[in-house]
Amino acid sequence: MKSKTFFIAGILIVSISQILTHYFQFNDFTKGMLAGVGLGLLLLALLQKNNTAKS
Repeated sequence: MKSKTFFIAGILIVSISQILTHYFQFNDFTKGMLAGVGLGLLLLALLQKNNTAKS
């Protein structure tokens, strides 16, 4: 159940950051931070799902 939450949150963060970048000007640090957090959550969700499948 946690992996679904992380997966959805990661997708939302990445997509919202892309939409906001289209309309507003952000510096590179902010763009990278938002993309990194989103991708990190996606990776965490995949790793958790993989560990529960092996158990």
